[in-house]
Amino acid sequence: MLVVALLPALLAEFGMAAYFTTQALRAAGRDVEARAAAAAGRLAAALPPALANGDLPLVRDVIENETRKSGLAFARVVDAAGNVVAQDGGDAADVTGTEHYRQRVPLRPPSLDARASLQTAGANSLAYVEVGATLGQGGALQRDVLMHAALLMAVALALTGALAWRLSSRLASQLRHVGQVVERLACDDLTVRTRLPPYGELGALAAGINNMAEALQRHRSELEQRVREATANLTAKKIMAERANHAKSRFFAAASHDLRQPLHALSLFVAALKARNAQAETQTLIDNIEASTAAMELLFNALLDISRLDAGAIEAHPVHFSLHKMLVDLEQQFGAVAAEKQLRLRFRPCDATVYSDPLLVERILANLIANAIRYTDDGGVLVGCRRRGRTLRISVVDTGRGIPPDQQQSVFQEFVQLHNPARDRSKGLGLGLAIVSRLGRLLGHRVDLRSVPARGSVFSIDVPLGDAALIRAPAPSTTHAQIPADALVVLVDDESAILRGMAELFDNWGIDLVTAHSADEAEQWLATVERVPDVIVSDYRLPDDDGIAVIARLRQRFARNIPAILVTGDTAPDTILRINRAGLPLLHKPLRPAKLRALLTHLIRQSRSTPVG
Repeated sequence: MLVVALLPALLAEFGMAAYFTTQALRAAGRDVEARAAAAAGRLAAALPPALANGDLPLVRDVIENETRKSGLAFARVVDAAGNVVAQDGGDAADVTGTEHYRQRVPLRPPSLDARASLQTAGANSLAYVEVGATLGQGGALQRDVLMHAALLMAVALALTGALAWRLSSRLASQLRHVGQVVERLACDDLTVRTRLPPYGELGALAAGINNMAEALQRHRSELEQRVREATANLTAKKIMAERANHAKSRFFAAASHDLRQPLHALSLFVAALKARNAQAETQTLIDNIEASTAAMELLFNALLDISRLDAGAIEAHPVHFSLHKMLVDLEQQFGAVAAEKQLRLRFRPCDATVYSDPLLVERILANLIANAIRYTDDGGVLVGCRRRGRTLRISVVDTGRGIPPDQQQSVFQEFVQLHNPARDRSKGLGLGLAIVSRLGRLLGHRVDLRSVPARGSVFSIDVPLGDAALIRAPAPSTTHAQIPADALVVLVDDESAILRGMAELFDNWGIDLVTAHSADEAEQWLATVERVPDVIVSDYRLPDDDGIAVIARLRQRFARNIPAILVTGDTAPDTILRINRAGLPLLHKPLRPAKLRALLTHLIRQSRSTPVG
């Protein structure tokens, strides 16, 4: 680029050198012509007397002297007819073949007498002097001119090259510097700046890059400040949400505990009353009370499931199992419910083997089927399976009311019921899909929803396929095992109504029961009976201590690892987690008498079969 820019200067230098060289050569030519003219003039003035006297040797001497003196190529005298009278500097052939300057000067005799004597001597009355000087005689001058021109051109080329190199080096250095700055800017180093003076095009470019870098740095600082403010705002909102969630959990735990206490006592009295009643009319009333109690228990258990899932107290135990029996059980469980609403409940046969936790998968499907029946007014519900690669998609399809697209994510949140504005408790608490979502995450199974308003919904869960050869046989049932005779259970609870209800229930079962409000009272009563209890049953929340400490104290009192059961109405996640870490069986209030009896039977048999030591 610089060579192109300097090309006009180079051309100008060559043109000027050629011009001055030509002028110098022309000046040299004019100088030769001037010397020849002067020599001819001197000869024309000096030769007439010698020619008039016919002294030809003198003529030749004058011509030779002038030739040497003036550096002429030749000099000669010719008459009017062109005949050479005298000459010096070569013969006629050599003279005519040489480039030279000629000066013809007529020789006029100084007087008529001289002219007459010249004619008498035989010479023409009129003669000429012809001289010539070739450019070769100016060779030294020409060489000097040419050498000076060449030297001038060399100096001009050297200066031009040095200037071009200097300018190109400077320009290249500045361009490299600008390129390095741009590269560092591209690498997110917005503190770098160019160090070029703001002159010329490169200076303007460097200034523009600096302005751009400053603008980028300013914008990034503003964005970072906004991000910090947004992060702080989100952090504050997150803390508020966590506090609200913890407060909600504490509220539910406290409310659940306080409500479960009388409900637990009520269920115990209902169980005892049902066992003792013998009148048919009263039995119907007792059944209704028991059904209402069971309905309340289902609502409380839904809250309990959410708390246990949030606390991480539920663990998945995946096994290989066939879906056929599970689908048959679900059809039997919900067939009557669907028929009551005049809905058609269909299960497509599926004997596929899957790998998951059967209890949790059944709970997911039960919640989805119950939800579909609850919000379907006409048509039916279809449960089907379809293989998708190495997974099995189990879908629950209904012809219900459907879910708008903008609310399909919110239905998986707690207490969300789109079609229950009156909060009808017969339609649940709005926890079914929240439990499904949490169980799906726990199992690592994808839960999918597709719904069209007024046309229905499709809830699906993807379960990994299993191996039928790895299905284990079910463990033998111990439902009908008998409670060992003379069994002794100690029960610690601060609620007198619960103690009375449990006493009635245990009396019907034929189990000896020691009831106490505290660990001290339990030790006193056990000291009177002088027996080691087979099982310890304790409430978790007690006035002076918790149930874990009470169990540890009684075990230490008898120096035996006595089987124990913790009972609580507390659903707080941290409470559930602490009890699980203690390794104690946990039952939540209100208790199901059948479940309590089965667990007691198992623990009493375990206590009787374990040797003391």
